[in-house]
Amino acid sequence: MLRSSLFVLSLLGVFAAPAYAAGLTASQTVEVGIVAVDANGETETRFEPAEEISPGDEVRYVLSYANSGDDSAENVRLDMPVPNEIELIDGSVEAAGARVTYSIDNGSSYAARDMLTISANGQARIAVAEDITHIRWTFAEAIAPGQTGTISYRGVLQ
Repeated sequence: MLRSSLFVLSLLGVFAAPAYAAGLTASQTVEVGIVAVDANGETETRFEPAEEISPGDEVRYVLSYANSGDDSAENVRLDMPVPNEIELIDGSVEAAGARVTYSIDNGSSYAARDMLTISANGQARIAVAEDITHIRWTFAEAIAPGQTGTISYRGVLQ
């Protein structure tokens, strides 16, 4: 088993916002999926703060943000790396009103998910989930004073 703190440390993301948005803060958490069977016999997954994570576990990386300043934060961009040990679950990114783009080159460039291609053995192919190294959320609307929110993605520990 691996302690979640290892993944919290590996998830030190990039937080980018204009200098005048000094009141904008963000904090990251790692949650592990707990599968339970409800009264109807159907399975459901709930997420709890991760204390230990084992290979095969589903995890959710959550970035909570808040604007505690007096001014709106404009042109906000939040980036989170996908740790090498985690395979992104396609369709799991929660955007909270932001445009989402992805990187396959350790955050050097970003594009829409369906525009990412990998060159392998002289052949181009569409990038798969395991190729994703970073996720970027770009907010079209300003984050007002007092406004809070979360963004997240899920993956599986390899």
